[in-house]
Amino acid sequence: MSTHLWSRISSVKWEDAWVERLRFAGEQNLVIRKFPASRSIRLDLYTDSVTAKKVKQAFGGTVRPFDSSKWTPPAPKKTTPLRIGSVLRIYGDEERFQKESPLTKAKSLFIPSGLAFGTGDHATTARCLQLLVDAAKPLDGKEWSLLDLGCGSGILALAGELLGARKILACDFDERCVKTSKENAELNELPRSRFVKADVLRWKPPTSAGKPARYDIVAANLYSTILTAAAPMIIDSIQPGGVLILSGILPVEESALKKTFSALRHRETLRRGKWSAMMFRKKNAG
Repeated sequence: MSTHLWSRISSVKWEDAWVERLRFAGEQNLVIRKFPASRSIRLDLYTDSVTAKKVKQAFGGTVRPFDSSKWTPPAPKKTTPLRIGSVLRIYGDEERFQKESPLTKAKSLFIPSGLAFGTGDHATTARCLQLLVDAAKPLDGKEWSLLDLGCGSGILALAGELLGARKILACDFDERCVKTSKENAELNELPRSRFVKADVLRWKPPTSAGKPARYDIVAANLYSTILTAAAPMIIDSIQPGGVLILSGILPVEESALKKTFSALRHRETLRRGKWSAMMFRKKNAG
């Protein structure tokens, strides 16, 4: 339940960066207020006391209690579907999804707007989806696996299942994101994706026959500081010849991340607005 309000003033140029930073708290809980003829915005995050305290410690600002009975979250936005070429469509509007998805040859996914961040229309998620489609194409007809680190709404894991992944594991440190991801899997009747609560900095891949599991595609839509700290684990979780997709990256961070993941071969970078997504490939064994 939302019992506290975290607020902070910021420059309007960082609006999309704040949306990304605060995505874990739920899209509907973040209200961005703009002022006429001003270059500033006010961020209001309606959340619980523990989350509000953590956000204040990380980003500054102020926290105060508020009466949740007098606040109504914004209504979910009706959005046009996100199209990833002719392969994938992500719907946030259930009525449109029910009407259009049976008529299109594209694989269609319904992620309700407002349940959690990650309906696909933000730059980081959209670029991740594009790279996922590209990475999955040569695996068509094969049994392949996907690891999603920082799953949010579950969109990447569920898209991977639609694209043919047979084994999917996704994790997030926020139990609300895990809960929402499971709900989205049920909504889309996608039973293969497994979602667990885990801190990427402490998480270790599950073992099979005494060896850590490795995945054909690993996607990590996380802050660059977390990507850097977790790099050894991330690299070890990739199957030889497999692909790593990184997102949540600012262009100024690209060079440092290339060095951090220099054991892999950089294949592609996609940019949109202030955000970048990068694809790497791990060398084949031997």
